[in-house]
Amino acid sequence: MLLIAARRSPDVSAAGTAGAAKNKPTRPWLFYDVEQPRPCRFVLGIEDTLIKRLDACEFYSLALDESTDISDTAQLAIFVRGVTKTFGVVEELLDICPMKGTTTGKDVFEKVNHVMEKFKLSKNKLTGITTDGAPAMTGKQNGFVTLLAKSVPHEIITHHCIIHQENLCAKTLEMKHVMEKVVSAVNFIRSRGLNHREFKSFLEEVGSDFDDVVYFCQVRRLSKSSTLFRFWSLRDEIKTFMTSKGKDVSFLDDESWLNDLAFLVDLTKFMAELNIRLQGKNQMVHKLHEHVVTFIQKLKLIQSQLVLKKAVHCQVLSSRPAHTVQHEKYSDLLTNLVDDFERRFEDFRRHAGIMKLLSNPFTVDPTDVADKYQLELIDIQNDSDLKTAFVEHDLLTFYSRYLSSESYPNLSQDAKKFTALFGSTYCCEQLFSRMKHTKTKPRSLLTDEQLVASLRIATSTVGADVDYLCKQKQCQISH
Repeated sequence: MLLIAARRSPDVSAAGTAGAAKNKPTRPWLFYDVEQPRPCRFVLGIEDTLIKRLDACEFYSLALDESTDISDTAQLAIFVRGVTKTFGVVEELLDICPMKGTTTGKDVFEKVNHVMEKFKLSKNKLTGITTDGAPAMTGKQNGFVTLLAKSVPHEIITHHCIIHQENLCAKTLEMKHVMEKVVSAVNFIRSRGLNHREFKSFLEEVGSDFDDVVYFCQVRRLSKSSTLFRFWSLRDEIKTFMTSKGKDVSFLDDESWLNDLAFLVDLTKFMAELNIRLQGKNQMVHKLHEHVVTFIQKLKLIQSQLVLKKAVHCQVLSSRPAHTVQHEKYSDLLTNLVDDFERRFEDFRRHAGIMKLLSNPFTVDPTDVADKYQLELIDIQNDSDLKTAFVEHDLLTFYSRYLSSESYPNLSQDAKKFTALFGSTYCCEQLFSRMKHTKTKPRSLLTDEQLVASLRIATSTVGADVDYLCKQKQCQISH
């Protein structure tokens, strides 16, 4: 690899002399890679450190997702989550692979194989894969998951991103007749500069609690709840303003439509709260599943109350005149939503028993678990010191410090496997948000290598050994 050492020119004024230049201190030498004009050495340092950390992991899993950048190149993001012998968790960006041609399951499989070889990841340690559920990823014949599972010598756990499944369930409550009118009204106000300025001035004049409406964006999943709630809060002001503009707002006088809006405001708020709980890095799989199970139970409670013509937990709907509310209609909608939630998440439910065991071994009946856990579970449940440690510490601390892998090999090993699992592709989605701000239209000429380097430095918690890198270089002294 050809390296050029370049030194910054000394600061000399236009009328300066050679003597003045000689008095300037020598500037540090800067190294540039001619073949790859990017911070390659620093990035390689991060990659080397990551390889060492992953080598210390006993189990790991992968999370994959794909998105198109500003230059229409499909970028495959691959994240890795590994667990060490002492339950240390390593969750990092493994690599970003540009997909120049097709993005079939076979293409993804070849890219992932190459990356695993690059980072020296043994397939014997692979415990699970989490994807966005696209056909190329999960196809039964030629999907990436199928192809990778065939190449692994043991069974692996596969998950469809729990956040993505939650958003698919949310589509059951589209209620297009409500959303179309809300989005149309908001767009009329926000998409025209004059209308927007006049509306904000109008809100200021009437002393409104809010200063604007909120745009709805299909991609930004939490915007639906914000848009609906703000529209509901400003419905009177919106009606007055749009009437003054000659717009038809007769739907705002329709009691049935307003009730539908109120119901949708409440339900999207619940859905948004669930979505927020499912987000974030370093989430344990069993906790994500618990959030979904809890949400389903809440829906069932609300549905049973609506059957009795009560809307106790629907704050907006309960503010509507009770004689105008069609409780049975909303009860049926919730029934459909609950059915959709229970139909999905099958991949998580398959492992609900083992997740419950590993997340709280003191509440499980030993006769209800697999044979290999039974004797270990009896020992644990009758150990008062372990009970105290479980109460006083978080789960990972309990397993790493107090549950001996020698005394409880089966529970300890499977706890590591499930700790290594991704429950969602949130990390990939977060990376794509960074990518949109990194490779923008003015910076569309960034090469794939430069994009990967920038995103690795921006997202990694792994630091490069700078001192070691500097020792590998020889400073060239001017003659």
